[in-house]
Formats: sequence, structure tokens, C-alpha cells
Amino acid sequence: MRFELCANGYQSIANGIAGGADCAELCEALEVGGVTPSYGTLLRCKNILPIRVLIRCRPGNYIYNDDEVAIMCEDIKMVKNLGYEGVVIGALNANGDLDIPAIKRMMAAGEGMKFTFHRAIDACRNPLDAMETLISLGFDKVLTSGCKPTAYEGIDMIREMQTLFGDRIKIMAGGGINEKNVKQIIDATGVRNVHASLTSPVASGVDNTGAIMAYKVSNLDRIKEFVKIIK
Repeated sequence: MRFELCANGYQSIANGIAGGADCAELCEALEVGGVTPSYGTLLRCKNILPIRVLIRCRPGNYIYNDDEVAIMCEDIKMVKNLGYEGVVIGALNANGDLDIPAIKRMMAAGEGMKFTFHRAIDACRNPLDAMETLISLGFDKVLTSGCKPTAYEGIDMIREMQTLFGDRIKIMAGGGINEKNVKQIIDATGVRNVHASLTSPVASGVDNTGAIMAYKVSNLDRIKEFVKIIK
């Protein structure tokens, strides 16, 4: 069983190492689903854990114009030059199908790296057809909540993906997974890869302008408990 920590910055990565995570997806701004981390964060986190970096230039949908794809390609080149093992990418077209030209551009920018396809798979019109395409393109891992808001709700689809494709690509369950539900999700789906952030609040409140001061970090004790459960 392999546990990928969804880490929103250096402290989460550090806690993941101390807590026994096998690997990590590095991002920022989990409150909007995650975006590409800053250059400073990338410098600080490189070479300390097997890490794949989320490449997502903005919040919102997965439909990107040419400029946005170009931006993400430059980010991929930067991540590659820093020595990271891989990136987490995804793109769809307006029909809800894979945007294959955009995906191929991003994969070309990171030639030689490993590629995870993120939860854009859950927004696909035909996710099972998309899985075949992702395998043919060379992805080795797909992060999915089973096309539902959470992996617990998407157990049936995750199990189907694992049954149909698990011998050709790693099916990684993610989305609302925690210490209370991970064993049930693993037992029900047969996946060997799980993805969770396991965050806890570090600060809260607002300042005198009304700006939110709250943020969260992956919690060391929660990580240790999670690892204990799945191992």
C-alpha cells in the first residue's frame, strides 16, 4: 500500500516525511483545489521525498486556452530542471473529453518525467474511455474520486477502474479520504494507492480589513495514524 500526501507547502512535506508518507503531491491553495506551488517552495522541497508537482495555473475548470497551456508548459520545464520525479497534469475540452493536444504539449515539456493525471478524470464525459487514452499516452498514475465529490461516494467507480485498468496504470483514490474511511475505501475498491491531505488548522480568524487569516497544514499526528491504519 502506498500513501501519497497531498502537501500544500514545505511544512506539510516536512510533516509527511516525519509521519511516514511514501511520496507527495506538492501544491498550494488547497482551498481552491490546488494550484502550482511557487518557485521558492519548489526550491525548498526538492530532493527530500519522491514528489510530483501539481501543474495547474489557476482555480476553476480544466479547460485551458493556448496561453494557459503555454504557462503550464513553462512551469513543467522549471519543475523538470529542478529535478523532480514527475508532475500532475490534466486538461479537458468543452465537450468534457480529454484535451489531447494540450496534454501532449505538457508531456512534451516534461519529457522523461513521470505523469499523474489529476481529478480532471472525474469531470470527463466518458471516464473509462479516457483511462484507455491516458494509458496509451504514457501516464503511470491517475488520481480519482470515482467521479463523485469524495472517494467514499465514488467507491463503485473506483473499484471498476481498478478492476479494468489496475494492472496497467496505478489507480489512486483521493478526495475526502481520512483516518475514518480509508480502510473501508481500500477494502471496497482494491486500490493500492491512496491520496490524502490530512490537514488541521494552524491559524484562524480575519484581520481588520476582513481578510481571512486562516490556513491549514498536513498534521503530523494524523499522518502517523493514517500510515498506521493502511500499513
